[in-house]
Amino acid sequence: MHRVYSPEPVLKKPGLFFRDMWADIRASRELAIALAKRDIKALYRQSVFGYLWAFLPPIVAALVFLFLRAGGSVEMAETDIPYPAFVFVGTILWQIFVDALNGPLKVVGTSRAMIVKINFPREALILAGVLITLFNFAVRLVILVPVVAFFYWKFPEQLGLSPSLLLFPVGIFAIILLGYTFGLLLTPLGMLYKDIKNALTIVIGFWMFLTPVAFPLGTEGSFLSLVQHLNPVSPVVETTRDWLYGTPPDMLPWFLGVVALSLVFVFIGWVLYRVALPHVIARLGM
Repeated sequence: MHRVYSPEPVLKKPGLFFRDMWADIRASRELAIALAKRDIKALYRQSVFGYLWAFLPPIVAALVFLFLRAGGSVEMAETDIPYPAFVFVGTILWQIFVDALNGPLKVVGTSRAMIVKINFPREALILAGVLITLFNFAVRLVILVPVVAFFYWKFPEQLGLSPSLLLFPVGIFAIILLGYTFGLLLTPLGMLYKDIKNALTIVIGFWMFLTPVAFPLGTEGSFLSLVQHLNPVSPVVETTRDWLYGTPPDMLPWFLGVVALSLVFVFIGWVLYRVALPHVIARLGM
C-alpha cells in the first residue's frame, strides 16, 4: 500500500478523507484478527489461572460488596431485584465498560514499535481492541449464564424470564460503544503521555462508585441522584441489567440519548485518531 503524506490539512478534502477511512477499515480485518490473537495470547501467557482472570475481578468485587453489606459496614438502599443479582451483574457490566475504555490504549500501546516502523492501516488497531473486548465478554458469559440462571431459580417471585431479555445484547453493544468512545478520544494523548493511562486507573476506581454498579440509584432529588443521572455510564449499565432481569427500565430515555451521542462522538474520535496519528508517529520516532 502506497500512502502519500503532505503538509496540506487532511480534512481539506473531506470526501477523499472519509473514503480512505472506509477503505482502511475494510483492509484492516485480517490484520486486526492477528493483532487481537497476539494480545490475547500475551495477556494470558505464563498465567496459572489463564482465562479465569477475565471474570475473577468482577466476581471478587461483587463478593466484597456482598460481605460489606451483610456485615452492616455499608448501608445501602433497597434494590428492585435481590442485591446479590444486582451487584453481580453490575460488576460484570462495569468490567465490560472498563475493557472497552482501555481497549484502544492497550492495543496501540503494545504496537508502538510497529506503528513507527511499518506502514499499515491504523484502523486495524481499533478493530483489534474491539475484538479483544468481545472475547473477554464471551469468556465471562461462561460464568454469567449459569449464575443468572441460578438467580432466576432462587428468586422466582422477583425475577422472571421476559421478552426484554432479547434486548440484553443491545445493552452490551451500548456499553462497549460508550467505553470505546471514551477510549478512542483519549488514544492520541495516551500514546504520547503515560499520565493518561495512570490517571485512568485512578479515575475508573472513583467512577465506579458514581455508577449504579454496587449501589442503587440515589433518592430522587438528592445530589447523588443528580451525579448518577449525569454520569453517561449509569443509564447503559442500569438499563442493560433491567433488560436481563425483566424489570422496567426507568432510565431508557437516558440510555437512548447516551447511545445517540456515543455514535456521534465515536466517529469524531475516529476522525481525530486519523488526523493526530501522523503527528504522534513523528513525535514517537524522534
